[in-house]
Amino acid sequence: MRTPFHLRRAGIALAGAALLLAGAAGADAASGPQPGTGQRRPAIAAAALANPAMTPGSELQFIAVAPCRILDTRIAGGALTASSRDFSAVTPYDAQGGLADGCGIPATAVSLQLNLGAISQGNSTGFVKGWASGSPEPNASLVNYDPSGAVANMVTVPLSASATFTLRTNRSAQVFADVAGYYVQPLYATIDGSDGATASVLNGIASGLVDVVRTDIGEYQVTFNRNVTACVPAATDYTFPAVHEISVDANFSQDSTVFVSVKDSSTGVPDDTVFHLSLTC
Repeated sequence: MRTPFHLRRAGIALAGAALLLAGAAGADAASGPQPGTGQRRPAIAAAALANPAMTPGSELQFIAVAPCRILDTRIAGGALTASSRDFSAVTPYDAQGGLADGCGIPATAVSLQLNLGAISQGNSTGFVKGWASGSPEPNASLVNYDPSGAVANMVTVPLSASATFTLRTNRSAQVFADVAGYYVQPLYATIDGSDGATASVLNGIASGLVDVVRTDIGEYQVTFNRNVTACVPAATDYTFPAVHEISVDANFSQDSTVFVSVKDSSTGVPDDTVFHLSLTC
Protein backbone atom coordinates (compact mmCIF):
# COMPACT_ATOMS: atom_id res chain seq x y z
CA MET A 1 0.00 0.00 0.00
CA ARG A 2 1.32 3.46 -0.90
CA THR A 3 2.09 5.62 2.14
CA PRO A 4 -0.26 8.63 2.35
CA PHE A 5 1.38 11.90 1.30
CA HIS A 6 0.93 13.62 4.66
CA LEU A 7 2.71 10.73 6.41
CA ARG A 8 5.56 10.72 3.90
CA ARG A 9 5.89 14.49 4.27
CA ALA A 10 6.01 14.19 8.06
CA GLY A 11 8.70 11.54 7.77
CA ILE A 12 10.80 13.80 5.55
CA ALA A 13 10.45 16.66 8.02
CA LEU A 14 11.47 14.46 10.96
CA ALA A 15 14.43 13.11 9.05
CA GLY A 16 15.52 16.63 8.16
CA ALA A 17 15.24 17.74 11.77
CA ALA A 18 17.26 14.77 12.94
CA LEU A 19 20.01 15.56 10.45
CA LEU A 20 20.08 19.18 11.58
CA LEU A 21 20.37 18.22 15.25
CA ALA A 22 23.06 15.72 14.47
CA GLY A 23 24.96 18.31 12.43
CA ALA A 24 24.73 20.85 15.23
CA ALA A 25 25.81 18.38 17.90
CA GLY A 26 28.81 17.22 15.93
CA ALA A 27 29.76 20.51 14.37
CA ASP A 28 32.98 21.11 16.30
CA ALA A 29 34.25 17.59 15.75
CA ALA A 30 33.26 17.43 12.10
CA SER A 31 34.47 20.86 11.10
CA GLY A 32 37.94 20.78 12.58
CA PRO A 33 39.10 24.27 13.61
CA GLN A 34 37.84 25.73 16.89
CA PRO A 35 35.93 29.03 17.23
CA GLY A 36 38.00 32.15 16.77
CA THR A 37 40.46 30.64 14.32
CA GLY A 38 38.88 32.29 11.30
CA GLN A 39 39.29 29.03 9.35
CA ARG A 40 36.57 27.35 7.33
CA ARG A 41 33.97 25.27 9.15
CA PRO A 42 31.90 23.54 6.43
CA ALA A 43 29.34 22.16 8.89
CA ILE A 44 28.10 25.70 9.60
CA ALA A 45 26.98 26.40 6.06
CA ALA A 46 25.64 22.86 5.56
CA ALA A 47 23.51 23.01 8.70
CA ALA A 48 22.30 26.52 7.85
CA LEU A 49 21.09 25.41 4.44
CA ALA A 50 19.01 22.71 6.12
CA ASN A 51 17.37 25.18 8.50
CA PRO A 52 13.77 25.93 7.38
CA ALA A 53 13.80 29.18 9.38
CA MET A 54 16.02 30.67 6.68
CA THR A 55 13.33 30.79 3.99
CA PRO A 56 13.36 34.34 2.58
CA GLY A 57 10.35 36.62 2.90
CA SER A 58 8.77 38.47 0.01
CA GLU A 59 6.30 40.93 1.54
CA LEU A 60 6.88 44.59 0.74
CA GLN A 61 6.90 47.23 3.48
CA PHE A 62 4.34 50.05 3.26
CA ILE A 63 5.28 53.55 4.40
CA ALA A 64 2.47 56.10 4.67
CA VAL A 65 2.95 59.79 3.85
CA ALA A 66 0.71 62.82 4.28
CA PRO A 67 -1.51 63.04 1.18
CA CYS A 68 0.45 64.95 -1.44
CA ARG A 69 -0.33 65.98 -5.04
CA ILE A 70 2.08 64.15 -7.31
CA LEU A 71 0.55 64.97 -10.70
CA ASP A 72 -2.22 67.05 -12.25
CA THR A 73 -2.51 67.31 -16.03
CA ARG A 74 -4.73 70.41 -15.66
CA ILE A 75 -1.68 72.27 -14.39
CA ALA A 76 1.04 70.74 -16.58
CA GLY A 77 1.01 68.56 -19.66
CA GLY A 78 -2.65 68.80 -20.63
CA ALA A 79 -5.31 66.12 -20.96
CA LEU A 80 -4.51 62.57 -21.96
CA THR A 81 -6.42 61.86 -25.16
CA ALA A 82 -6.24 58.22 -26.28
CA SER A 83 -2.58 58.28 -25.35
CA SER A 84 -0.09 57.39 -22.61
CA ARG A 85 2.35 59.46 -20.60
CA ASP A 86 5.16 58.66 -18.15
CA PHE A 87 5.22 60.20 -14.68
CA SER A 88 7.94 60.26 -12.03
CA ALA A 89 7.50 59.11 -8.43
CA VAL A 90 10.41 61.26 -7.25
CA THR A 91 10.95 65.02 -7.22
CA PRO A 92 10.55 67.47 -8.79
CA TYR A 93 6.83 67.21 -9.63
CA ASP A 94 6.20 70.68 -11.06
CA ALA A 95 6.73 69.43 -14.64
CA GLN A 96 3.78 67.06 -14.17
CA GLY A 97 1.57 69.41 -12.18
CA GLY A 98 2.47 68.15 -8.72
CA LEU A 99 4.06 69.70 -5.65
CA ALA A 100 7.35 71.26 -6.66
CA ASP A 101 9.04 70.35 -3.37
CA GLY A 102 8.06 66.71 -3.71
CA CYS A 103 6.27 64.24 -1.47
CA GLY A 104 9.22 62.47 0.13
CA ILE A 105 9.13 59.39 -2.11
CA PRO A 106 12.59 57.73 -2.30
CA ALA A 107 14.10 56.34 -5.48
CA THR A 108 14.05 52.89 -3.86
CA ALA A 109 10.22 52.78 -3.82
CA VAL A 110 8.84 49.89 -5.87
CA SER A 111 5.19 51.00 -6.00
CA LEU A 112 2.90 53.85 -4.95
CA GLN A 113 -0.48 54.02 -3.28
CA LEU A 114 -2.38 56.74 -5.14
CA ASN A 115 -5.76 58.38 -4.98
CA LEU A 116 -6.01 58.52 -8.77
CA GLY A 117 -8.69 60.64 -10.39
CA ALA A 118 -9.97 61.43 -13.87
CA ILE A 119 -12.19 64.20 -15.26
CA SER A 120 -13.89 63.51 -18.59
CA GLN A 121 -13.11 65.88 -21.45
CA GLY A 122 -15.48 66.43 -24.37
CA ASN A 123 -18.22 64.34 -22.71
CA SER A 124 -16.20 61.20 -23.28
CA THR A 125 -16.58 57.96 -21.33
CA GLY A 126 -13.45 55.90 -20.83
CA PHE A 127 -10.86 54.49 -18.49
CA VAL A 128 -7.37 55.09 -17.11
CA LYS A 129 -4.77 52.32 -16.95
CA GLY A 130 -1.50 52.45 -15.02
CA TRP A 131 1.65 50.32 -14.87
CA ALA A 132 5.41 50.44 -14.29
CA SER A 133 7.02 52.24 -17.23
CA GLY A 134 8.61 49.80 -19.65
CA SER A 135 6.43 46.89 -18.49
CA PRO A 136 3.58 45.33 -20.50
CA GLU A 137 0.29 47.22 -20.36
CA PRO A 138 -2.23 45.46 -18.09
CA ASN A 139 -5.75 44.49 -19.16
CA ALA A 140 -7.46 46.00 -16.12
CA SER A 141 -8.24 49.68 -15.63
CA LEU A 142 -7.65 51.75 -12.48
CA VAL A 143 -10.35 54.38 -12.94
CA ASN A 144 -13.45 54.45 -15.16
CA TYR A 145 -14.78 57.95 -15.92
CA ASP A 146 -17.79 59.55 -17.60
CA PRO A 147 -19.19 63.08 -18.12
CA SER A 148 -20.87 63.13 -14.68
CA GLY A 149 -17.79 64.64 -12.97
CA ALA A 150 -14.48 63.74 -11.34
CA VAL A 151 -14.03 60.08 -10.40
CA ALA A 152 -11.20 58.80 -8.18
CA ASN A 153 -10.03 55.45 -6.82
CA MET A 154 -7.38 54.49 -4.27
CA VAL A 155 -5.01 52.28 -6.29
CA THR A 156 -1.55 50.76 -6.14
CA VAL A 157 0.72 51.44 -9.11
CA PRO A 158 4.06 49.64 -9.57
CA LEU A 159 7.19 51.58 -10.48
CA SER A 160 10.01 50.93 -12.90
CA ALA A 161 13.65 50.68 -11.81
CA SER A 162 13.91 54.41 -12.51
CA ALA A 163 10.86 55.13 -10.29
CA THR A 164 8.46 55.99 -13.12
CA PHE A 165 4.97 54.81 -14.03
CA THR A 166 2.78 55.15 -17.12
CA LEU A 167 -0.85 56.24 -17.32
CA ARG A 168 -3.03 55.79 -20.42
CA THR A 169 -6.55 56.80 -21.36
CA ASN A 170 -8.57 55.32 -24.23
CA ARG A 171 -10.58 58.54 -24.70
CA SER A 172 -9.92 62.03 -23.27
CA ALA A 173 -9.51 63.00 -19.61
CA GLN A 174 -7.63 65.25 -17.25
CA VAL A 175 -5.82 63.08 -14.70
CA PHE A 176 -4.66 63.91 -11.18
CA ALA A 177 -3.20 61.87 -8.33
CA ASP A 178 -2.40 62.29 -4.64
CA VAL A 179 0.14 59.90 -3.14
CA ALA A 180 -0.80 58.37 0.23
CA GLY A 181 2.21 56.10 0.67
CA TYR A 182 4.77 53.89 -1.00
CA TYR A 183 6.16 50.37 -0.82
CA VAL A 184 9.81 49.40 -0.44
CA GLN A 185 11.62 46.10 -0.22
CA PRO A 186 12.16 44.73 3.29
CA LEU A 187 15.77 44.85 4.45
CA TYR A 188 17.36 41.55 5.39
CA ALA A 189 20.22 39.22 4.46
CA THR A 190 21.56 35.83 5.48
CA ILE A 191 25.33 36.12 5.51
CA ASP A 192 27.76 33.21 5.23
CA GLY A 193 31.14 34.04 6.76
CA SER A 194 32.07 30.45 7.48
CA ASP A 195 34.97 30.20 5.03
CA GLY A 196 37.08 32.34 7.36
CA ALA A 197 38.15 34.78 4.63
CA THR A 198 35.17 36.39 2.89
CA ALA A 199 31.45 36.91 3.34
CA SER A 200 28.65 36.15 0.89
CA VAL A 201 24.88 35.88 0.72
CA LEU A 202 23.74 32.37 1.60
CA ASN A 203 21.43 30.69 -0.88
CA GLY A 204 20.26 34.04 -2.34
CA ILE A 205 18.46 35.03 0.87
CA ALA A 206 18.59 38.84 0.81
CA SER A 207 16.43 41.87 0.09
CA GLY A 208 17.59 45.43 -0.42
CA LEU A 209 21.22 44.33 0.01
CA VAL A 210 23.96 46.19 -1.85
CA ASP A 211 27.14 44.66 -0.44
CA VAL A 212 28.63 42.69 2.43
CA VAL A 213 32.30 42.76 3.47
CA ARG A 214 34.11 40.67 6.10
CA THR A 215 36.65 43.07 7.60
CA ASP A 216 38.12 40.73 10.21
CA ILE A 217 37.32 37.54 12.12
CA GLY A 218 33.69 37.88 13.17
CA GLU A 219 33.41 41.45 11.83
CA TYR A 220 31.10 42.35 8.93
CA GLN A 221 29.90 45.48 7.17
CA VAL A 222 26.48 45.05 5.53
CA THR A 223 25.26 47.79 3.17
CA PHE A 224 21.65 48.24 2.05
CA ASN A 225 20.07 50.28 -0.71
CA ARG A 226 18.72 53.11 1.46
CA ASN A 227 19.35 55.11 4.60
CA VAL A 228 18.92 52.88 7.66
CA THR A 229 19.69 55.34 10.43
CA ALA A 230 16.08 55.19 11.66
CA CYS A 231 15.90 51.39 11.51
CA VAL A 232 16.21 48.87 14.34
CA PRO A 233 18.59 45.99 13.49
CA ALA A 234 18.53 42.41 14.73
CA ALA A 235 20.90 39.53 13.99
CA THR A 236 20.53 35.83 14.80
CA ASP A 237 22.77 32.82 14.39
CA TYR A 238 20.36 30.28 12.94
CA THR A 239 22.72 27.34 13.12
CA PHE A 240 24.35 27.62 16.55
CA PRO A 241 22.47 30.28 18.55
CA ALA A 242 23.79 28.91 21.86
CA VAL A 243 27.39 29.17 20.68
CA HIS A 244 27.57 32.70 19.34
CA GLU A 245 26.79 36.17 20.62
CA ILE A 246 25.94 38.58 17.80
CA SER A 247 25.79 42.35 18.19
CA VAL A 248 24.88 45.02 15.66
CA ASP A 249 26.16 48.59 15.74
CA ALA A 250 23.04 50.74 16.06
CA ASN A 251 24.96 54.00 15.74
CA PHE A 252 25.21 53.62 11.99
CA SER A 253 28.31 55.68 11.31
CA GLN A 254 27.47 55.22 7.64
CA ASP A 255 23.92 56.01 6.52
CA SER A 256 23.23 52.74 4.72
CA THR A 257 25.66 50.36 6.45
CA VAL A 258 25.35 48.32 9.64
CA PHE A 259 28.25 46.67 11.46
CA VAL A 260 27.90 43.14 12.81
CA SER A 261 30.20 41.50 15.38
CA VAL A 262 30.16 37.78 16.19
CA LYS A 263 31.85 36.31 19.28
CA ASP A 264 32.04 32.92 20.93
CA SER A 265 29.61 33.14 23.86
CA SER A 266 31.82 31.21 26.27
CA THR A 267 35.18 32.85 25.51
CA GLY A 268 34.31 36.24 24.02
CA VAL A 269 36.70 35.49 21.15
CA PRO A 270 35.62 36.79 17.70
CA ASP A 271 34.36 34.03 15.44
CA ASP A 272 32.78 33.55 12.01
CA THR A 273 29.41 31.98 11.35
CA VAL A 274 26.23 32.09 9.26
CA PHE A 275 23.80 34.71 10.55
CA HIS A 276 20.57 36.39 9.51
CA LEU A 277 20.35 40.18 9.73
CA SER A 278 17.07 42.08 9.47
CA LEU A 279 16.09 45.71 9.93
CA THR A 280 12.74 47.07 11.09
CA CYS A 281 12.17 50.57 9.77
